Amino acid sequence: MNVLFTLALLAGLAMWGLAVYRRLHRLRRAILLEWKALDAREKAGETGIDGTRYNQLATAYNAALEAFPDNVIAGLAGFRAAQKFVSS
Repeated sequence: MNVLFTLALLAGLAMWGLAVYRRLHRLRRAILLEWKALDAREKAGETGIDGTRYNQLATAYNAALEAFPDNVIAGLAGFRAAQKFVSS
């Protein structure tokens, strides 16, 4: 009985870890796509570029990286904090 409980607990932890990893990866991918769009607009010479959406995503991502116990998975997987967008 103890072996089954231990296996179930480990399986639950593995599923939780995978869910956290996927959420962090999804946020990081959204940030990257938003950054590419901002960079393309900036290189095209657009003025008044608004990085609000990027900064919202970066804030949510950075908060997830700092929150316990998600920060454990983030540290093990090598996730790093996102920089804020500052228009030049």
